[in-house]
Amino acid sequence: MKKILILLCAMALFTLGSNAKGTKTDFSNVLKESGVDTESIAISIKNANSGKLVYSLNDKILISPASVQKALTMPVIAETLGSDYEFSTELYSRGNDAYLLKLGADPYLTSKELKQLINQVNIDAKKMYIDDSILDSKTWGEGWQWDDDMNVLMPKFGAYNLDKNLIKLTIMPPQNGQPATIINPSKYPLVFFNNITKGDKTKLDIHRDSAISENTIVLSGTVARPTTVYVPVNNIKRYFELQTKIALENKKVYLKSGIVSGKKNESDTVKAKITRGIEPAISDVLKNSNNMVAETMFKLAGGKYCNLETGTDSSGIKMFNDYCVKHKIDNSRIRIVDGSGVSKNNLVSTNFVTDFLLVNKNNKIMEKLPTSGEGTLTHRLLPLKDKIKAKTGTHCDISSIAGYLTSKNGNKYVFCIINNDMKLSTSDKKALEDYILREAYLRL
Repeated sequence: MKKILILLCAMALFTLGSNAKGTKTDFSNVLKESGVDTESIAISIKNANSGKLVYSLNDKILISPASVQKALTMPVIAETLGSDYEFSTELYSRGNDAYLLKLGADPYLTSKELKQLINQVNIDAKKMYIDDSILDSKTWGEGWQWDDDMNVLMPKFGAYNLDKNLIKLTIMPPQNGQPATIINPSKYPLVFFNNITKGDKTKLDIHRDSAISENTIVLSGTVARPTTVYVPVNNIKRYFELQTKIALENKKVYLKSGIVSGKKNESDTVKAKITRGIEPAISDVLKNSNNMVAETMFKLAGGKYCNLETGTDSSGIKMFNDYCVKHKIDNSRIRIVDGSGVSKNNLVSTNFVTDFLLVNKNNKIMEKLPTSGEGTLTHRLLPLKDKIKAKTGTHCDISSIAGYLTSKNGNKYVFCIINNDMKLSTSDKKALEDYILREAYLRL
């Protein structure tokens, strides 16, 4: 909707030359003139030092926060897991001819690293066990939308995380009237309906035809040059076991009984492990909004918090709610069902979000939120670089942003804006968010 973009640009020019001090009236006029449905937008801005409410609109209504939720869950996750927590994938020997892989649900584990572990297996191995008890077998979040199962930003997740749970495909343009060539180096069994033709531009449509099978992928459109695309893995356990089997067979290890589930025994001897720290993962979630990493860590932290062998979303939810009670954040009306904000069953108010941000204003984890020019703010609010740290959200008809703002006068504020106006495009919603925050920076 070009109207709102032109209007906001004109109003921004007017504002830069204005010395007006009114805040509530100014924001209200902006919203009124923008054409946004004011019943579909919620705003809360509070002074970060006093907690005093500066501006609000529908700040008590419950609405899905989208990925702004990560700014709520990550401080809780980080506190529970601790700064020294490591994702660890471990290989154990069991007797003379058996081995066990104990999974750590490492969201960054690659097939190359898995192969490095498997290279420690004796060539005479007859059995391979996998201990996947660290997380439950639920690989899809509550309220996640079934028609998003091909969205590479929200793949399935769990103990068997590998290669970001995505299958890399290379598509070669058709030659001499032949079909396009689709290269699948993972060897994961996929059936392709290949309707790709050669064109001047690369424009592809890729979807799963579950009516035939979950492994049936339909590809249509045109390719101009060799193109790489990714498809979410529909069965992450099967994918992990296949890559393990390939790595074993490359060592000429052929198991008699295949790969079977099993628990680690005290008598098992560790042979090798792959570990990585938690800090880069926290930054990845807050700066790049990585859903799979956020969900994995939510369950891991929940399991640790509840002293469970197996992490679950329900244990993560309990962890979060107990954190709110501990810090006297009123969570009586809100509902959290996952760690990333992907589910539309999550319901919060902007008042709740700003209360949470107030409690965590000195939390070092919040320093990992991106400023302008970084992560999901790479192309947004550039004049406010180092004056703002914020988590953005985009999901279906929802656009959101929440974080910390230092005004031109040096005052510090917490804010949350959630817009669910279905008439506005995503770009228009974000333009409106940016304008409100620029106004707040200049006037507060």
